[in-house]
Amino acid sequence: LSTRVRSHLVIVDAVRMLMAHGPSGGNLGDVRKADTIIASPDIVAADSYAASLFGYQPDKLAYIKRGAQMGLGINDLSQLRIEEIPLG
Repeated sequence: LSTRVRSHLVIVDAVRMLMAHGPSGGNLGDVRKADTIIASPDIVAADSYAASLFGYQPDKLAYIKRGAQMGLGINDLSQLRIEEIPLG
């Protein structure tokens, strides 16, 4: 879909992350509170940063690597300008 319709804004809700037994079988012990919202005009960059919150290297995930190869976005976190904005 992303090859046909380009997103102007991608939002990833990582306030509470199910770390195991997902997407529907987890329990509260499998939840990590990250208190993070990712907003980006780049779908690959957003998924790359989200993957890093789970401890994954974005370039090791085939769908992220393929998206970058197709020119859909950037998967190298060192090339991104990441801003953390504290709330509260």
